[in-house]
Amino acid sequence: MAAENALACLHQLEAGKQMLPAAILITGPELFLKEYVLECCCAALRGEAAELRRFHIGNTADLGPLLEAVAAPSLFSSATTAVARVLRTRRVRADGSEEGEEPDGGGRGGSDDSPLIEAIESVRLPSRLVLLYERDSVPAKVGRALEAGGLTIVCNRPFDSQLVQYAGLFARRLGVTLSSAALELIVLKYGANLLEMHNALALAALVKTIQPPEQFVRTLDADSRLGGELFALSQSLAGQYPQLAFALLDGALELGRNANELLAVEIIPALRRMVTAAHLAEQRRSPLDLAVALKLPPRSPMVGVAMDAAKRFGKNHLNAVYQAAVELDRTMKDGTIRDREAALSGLLLALLTQDGTQRRASSG
Repeated sequence: MAAENALACLHQLEAGKQMLPAAILITGPELFLKEYVLECCCAALRGEAAELRRFHIGNTADLGPLLEAVAAPSLFSSATTAVARVLRTRRVRADGSEEGEEPDGGGRGGSDDSPLIEAIESVRLPSRLVLLYERDSVPAKVGRALEAGGLTIVCNRPFDSQLVQYAGLFARRLGVTLSSAALELIVLKYGANLLEMHNALALAALVKTIQPPEQFVRTLDADSRLGGELFALSQSLAGQYPQLAFALLDGALELGRNANELLAVEIIPALRRMVTAAHLAEQRRSPLDLAVALKLPPRSPMVGVAMDAAKRFGKNHLNAVYQAAVELDRTMKDGTIRDREAALSGLLLALLTQDGTQRRASSG
C-alpha cells in the first residue's frame, strides 16, 4: 500500500472512510503531528472489540512481548491493537543504519529488525499493529515490510496551503465552531507551529461556554507562550475566566517556573486581594477604601477586578481557600509535599468549586 500524507489520512478518519489495515506505520519529522495521528488512529480503533496495548521499543529484548501480542489475542478480547513506539534512543550505528541492519540495505534483517518485520508480516485483522518511529526516518527493510499490505502515514512539515485545513480539523475534533476568517487568523498567528495552534484551539474549547470561540480567538496573543507572562496567572484568578488558570499554570510550569514561586508571588497575593475585598464589601466600604488597603492607585483596574471576584466567590469560600493556600505554602517549603505541581492544581480546583474546598478541609 502506498504511503499517505498525514492531512489526507486525518480527513479520511474524520469522515469515517479510512479503512485501517492490519499494519500501520507513522513516520516523519513533525513530532507533534505524529503523536496527533497516533491518537486519532487509536480513537478510530477504540470502538472495535480489541484490547489496546502499548509498547516501547528501545532494544531487541522489547520486541518479544510485541510479537506475542500480535500473534495471539488476549484472554479478554478476540483481537489486539498493539501500539508500539520505537524510541529515538534505539542504538544507531556509525553509518546511520539501525543496529542489526545491513549497511547496504541488503540481506536478511539483523537481530534488531527481524522480530519487528516478523510482527508486521504476522499481524492479521481484526488485530492491528501501529508503529510510531520517534526518529525522522525508518530502516529500509521495515518500510519494505509495510509495502505489501500495510499503511505508511508520513508526517512532514505542512505546506502553507494546508495550514487552514489543519486548523479547521483541530477545531472540529475539539468541538469548536469557527468561521473561515477566524481559522485564517489562527494560521496568521501561529503559522506552521501545529502544537501551539492546537493548544490555542483547546483553550477556545475550554472556555466556549463562557466566551464565544470567535471572540476568544481574536484575543489570543501569539507573541508570548501561554504562562510565560509575569502575573498572568494571578490576573486570571480574579478575572472573568478563572478556568484559564489551569492552562496558564501548566504553561508556566512547562516554561520552567518554580511551583513555590508561582504560589508565593502570584496565587497567594491574588487570593489576599480577593479576601480583603470580600471583607470590606461586607462592611459596605467603598472602592477607595479597598485601594488604600491594597496600596493601589484609586483608579487601578485591579480594585474593580478584586471586588467583582469577591462577589463571585463569596467571603467564606475565599477565606477557606486562602487558608489552604497558606498551609500549602508552608508544607511545600518544609518538604512535606513532594508533588508540588499537582498540589497547585488542587488548590485552583478548590477555588473554582465549593466541593473542592470542602474536600480539602475534610482531608486536612
